[in-house]
Amino acid sequence: MAGALSEAVTPLEWRGAMARFASGVTIVTTWDGDRPVGTTVNAFCSVSLDPPLLLVCLGHANPALGPIEASRLFGVNILAAEHVDLAKRFGRDLGEDRFAEVELGCHEGGAPRLAVATSFIDCRVEQTHDAGDHRIIVGRGLRIGHHSDAPPLVFHRGAFPELAVEISS
Repeated sequence: MAGALSEAVTPLEWRGAMARFASGVTIVTTWDGDRPVGTTVNAFCSVSLDPPLLLVCLGHANPALGPIEASRLFGVNILAAEHVDLAKRFGRDLGEDRFAEVELGCHEGGAPRLAVATSFIDCRVEQTHDAGDHRIIVGRGLRIGHHSDAPPLVFHRGAFPELAVEISS
């Protein structure tokens, strides 16, 4: 037998299993009044093509959750492989200005957009659901911007590995 199955899964075992699934990396942004707020998120996926729905998951203690729920608006900034430092900066809870020296854009009434993001999706909150220690936020895509075809930033086993590049002949 390859390995024994646990009767009760512990949080540490769960984290170890989930870490084996590679995910893309995004920075989810919104406004807290007139101040931009953002956080690194890898719990992100498409839900529906028609209507255009996606979901992001944020921990209940995440400082971006309250402003997203209050504004009913958020943006998903999809990162490229070269944005590891940005992902780390927005993943820390150091009280620093995460947006210092980050060029921002915004559509009228939209969420803050990181100029370096490969793609950006402006969303309106459609639904929220409590799920354990996280909140699932379902958003309807309102506007999309593509800025680059750079290779994606990937998170796997607690690190940002480089992707193998396919060479065509």
